[in-house]
Amino acid sequence: MNLQKSCHRHGTSGDAPRTTGPLALLALAGALAAVLSLGGCAVEREPNYEFLPWLNSMFFSSAAEPYAPAPINAKTGKPVFANGRVAQLPPAGTVPRGFAPLHFSNDEAGRETAGRELVQPFEATPENLARGAWGFATFCAPCHANNGSGAGLVALKAGWNFPIGFTDNNAARMPDGMVFHIMSYGRVNMPAYASQVSQADRWKILLHLRQLQQQNGATPGAVAAPAAATPAAAGG
Repeated sequence: MNLQKSCHRHGTSGDAPRTTGPLALLALAGALAAVLSLGGCAVEREPNYEFLPWLNSMFFSSAAEPYAPAPINAKTGKPVFANGRVAQLPPAGTVPRGFAPLHFSNDEAGRETAGRELVQPFEATPENLARGAWGFATFCAPCHANNGSGAGLVALKAGWNFPIGFTDNNAARMPDGMVFHIMSYGRVNMPAYASQVSQADRWKILLHLRQLQQQNGATPGAVAAPAAATPAAAGG
């Protein structure tokens, strides 16, 4: 009788599902921590420990680091580059793709040569003029003002006055190539803008400047210089 009750009490048909106890969870967490610990390995540089390095192969690139010492050739025992550097200077005479170098000296002779040799490559289309107006407002107006009067905020604070937007200014009498040279190399207090403004944008800024000069005309209040006496008048 007792045996039958015992079998009925411990039989599988009437048992409730068993739940995982806290000891089992601890054991599972410990096993997972052990797997993760074995998955990491020490490396000789930062970071000191790398998790699953075979999944992060880009960190250990086979290519040499650009600014690191050049690797050693296993056969010769010497660096793969004679100067011991990985990053090398470009070959002499080469230029970046799309870049047109300027071969003018940064002096009056260079400006005059540029004035004779350089020609405006862009037409005064609405698109080019709009781009030039943006460049002028961004890079030129702080000194020369938006209208080219020379009363920009920087010029006013520094006590300068370089008007360029009138037909009787020196800039209006300069050839396009000479103005482009000054924009590229700088002159007196004006810095060079070759590193900030592309060559195409410098030419388009010049288009806008020529338009400003035509719209503004002569400097307001300027007195015209008297006409030179003709030989007949001088002799009379």
